[in-house]
Amino acid sequence: MAVVVREGKILVQERFRRNKGMVFEFPGGSVDKGESGEQAAVRELWEETGVREVDLIGSHSLVNEFGGSIHYVVFIAQSEATPKIVDPVRQQTFHWFALNDIPRKDFFKADIEFLDTMLEQYL
Repeated sequence: MAVVVREGKILVQERFRRNKGMVFEFPGGSVDKGESGEQAAVRELWEETGVREVDLIGSHSLVNEFGGSIHYVVFIAQSEATPKIVDPVRQQTFHWFALNDIPRKDFFKADIEFLDTMLEQYL
């Protein structure tokens, strides 16, 4: 997961997922063979948002409820970093939320643990 912080707020995308409808989530996806979690987060962030103006400031791994490893890679974005819609099918909207304002209903258990115990140190 690419967790992007800018001016004390966190980037969350709202997007369409088949069989779920519109959901809130961090940009991210799977780690390709030969990639590190950090490399995957950089690639996924660019593929899903077009954002490249970021610097790595932290990385955490948690186990999700399915037994898989989730990489939370935290970036600080430059003020001019502006996410853009890269795939109209996703129906993306981008939000910059304060930590306590992030809608958590769509996030997985590991995501909530990350939000509650690790993210604040980067704000």
